[in-house]
Amino acid sequence: MKKTLLLIALLVIGSIQAQEKISSKKKKFYIPVIKYPAFPILDNVLTQTTFYQMDKELQEEESVLKKNYFNIDGFVKEPLNGKLRIYLTIAMPKHTTTQIDSTFDKKNNRWNFQASSNFAVKIKVEAKCADKLLFSEDFFSNESFIIGGESRRENVKIVAALNNQKISEAEKSADYSDEGLGVDRVIYQSVSRIQNYLNYRLGYGKEESKERFEFVTSKGHSEYNHMLAFEKEITAQMEKVTLEKGLDEKLLAPHLQYLESLLVKYPLSPANEYIRFIVTNNLAETYLLLENKEKALLYANLLIENDKLDSRGSSIIDRVNRGNFVEKKIRCHTNRFTDLKKLGLKIAEEKEEKRLAFFEKIQLQDAEWEIEKSNREANLEKSKMQRYNMLDSIPYQLNANLLAKVVDNLGGSQALKKVEKTHLYSKLSIEGNKIPQTEEKWATNTNYLLRKKMPESYYEIVNGAEAWSHDDRESGVNAKWAKLNSYDYSNLSKNVDLINFLTDLRLDLWNNFELLPDEMYEGKLCYHLNYFEKTLSSGNRTIPKTDYHVFIDKENYNIVSTEKTEFDNGNKSFFERKLFGDYRPVATLNSGKIPHKINYEIEDFNGETLYQEVREKVEVNPVFGNRIFMKEVYFGGFK
Repeated sequence: MKKTLLLIALLVIGSIQAQEKISSKKKKFYIPVIKYPAFPILDNVLTQTTFYQMDKELQEEESVLKKNYFNIDGFVKEPLNGKLRIYLTIAMPKHTTTQIDSTFDKKNNRWNFQASSNFAVKIKVEAKCADKLLFSEDFFSNESFIIGGESRRENVKIVAALNNQKISEAEKSADYSDEGLGVDRVIYQSVSRIQNYLNYRLGYGKEESKERFEFVTSKGHSEYNHMLAFEKEITAQMEKVTLEKGLDEKLLAPHLQYLESLLVKYPLSPANEYIRFIVTNNLAETYLLLENKEKALLYANLLIENDKLDSRGSSIIDRVNRGNFVEKKIRCHTNRFTDLKKLGLKIAEEKEEKRLAFFEKIQLQDAEWEIEKSNREANLEKSKMQRYNMLDSIPYQLNANLLAKVVDNLGGSQALKKVEKTHLYSKLSIEGNKIPQTEEKWATNTNYLLRKKMPESYYEIVNGAEAWSHDDRESGVNAKWAKLNSYDYSNLSKNVDLINFLTDLRLDLWNNFELLPDEMYEGKLCYHLNYFEKTLSSGNRTIPKTDYHVFIDKENYNIVSTEKTEFDNGNKSFFERKLFGDYRPVATLNSGKIPHKINYEIEDFNGETLYQEVREKVEVNPVFGNRIFMKEVYFGGFK
């Protein structure tokens, strides 16, 4: 009977303990830590020497390598007797091909060509310390050396042929001393990559670590006094942590034993969730700092199982798995970074010089951007006012009668001036592609957003003076927004002209158009307007830039088609044709009609593309306002 009563009493006491309310505060500590390499034998090694075994024809390259390469982070380079020894065996690079590459310069709207000489490079790398082999690897790489700058294709072909001849003569004579061959360049490129790899494997770096502890604030809780003692001890020790000295395990041992006993006293249950979260978090953090891998993982997993802020546990597990700990032993090393400075390494001075150069570059870029931003904003406002002025003074414009009839067919000049927002929703059918695609376009007088709905999303955005794009298909899951250059911004910003956005009527070019003789087009007698824009070449010759054509139905003054041809150095580089059909009235334009079906024909360096757009929804002045840009853009990943 007594045993039964005792058992009941213990259960009641345990139940009361489990139901005690407890609260805590999070405290962050920022401590310096060393980023270790994977080899503990290097902890007390400060000097490093690199030895080269190279072809006799590469003596000059060897001297350059000894002078400029293999500064391993956390070591001092010593000419002969470094304790960390790196051995490189470099074979003569073998020439493989000479190739001509082309790139399209969007800004200048032209193709650029360049020739490059390709080499196969083989380098064997061994790292030793105290005659112990740390690792041995063979590095194979294909390196390129540009021999012909951006030029005309015919000139680059000549450069490539001369290079092949020089390479052939060098191979016959075994004389590679000519710097124009690029042998030295490809060796330096390959060795630079190896140096980055060795810094990753062997180098020491300084970092700052953020540690989160939970300290009990419930003074009436039965565990408060013991918890407070742990808080005082860990706080005192964390404030004394340096790169050379970590936590004192002996002083922490009784506190850790107490925390571990609480996990038995308060078993896993919903009532004990909070206290177990505090205990497992502090145990996992402490054992991580003590480099006790086994116990850090144990309590981090218990922290996850407790199901309260389990991201803490996942973070600790990730840090343990990435850390290079010594089994059952805290790593011990000299005052590495202090000693390195004594040995003559000028890390601080070099970093300060680079830092100043970096911020000077940023300041210059910011100043240039402010000027560009101001110009773009001014152009947007100027183009808007020009459109409004044209609509107010149609009788004074070129081909005024035709313009008046086209504008009236769209709803009238006053209706067009009042258009502030538009929203298009379209279905796209691409020839030869059965994947359904849709796109939504929103635009205001300052903003434009295109979102294509495919297996992955694609965005094009203009927000005032800035433009971005985002493509899940190319960028991956963790993609970032790419800021577009001036050329792409110029093309996209045309969409903030809402008249052009809805109808493809370019009011900004209207007074440049020449009225040509009437022409039959798609079975309709049409007015034919043409504007041939020209520019000057580098040789001060007039060459074609862009050729615009507009065809307008003489019967109802609908725009039947627009064509645009772009030229690169006088050669056709891009062609786009839009055929408008199925005009429908839009109520907010006083029953003005705009196209709901568009056939596109595009030909550029990618080939020929044909697709059709069917606009299922056209809203003018909808209620979306500018919030769509806040929702889809700013909340989407950049600010």
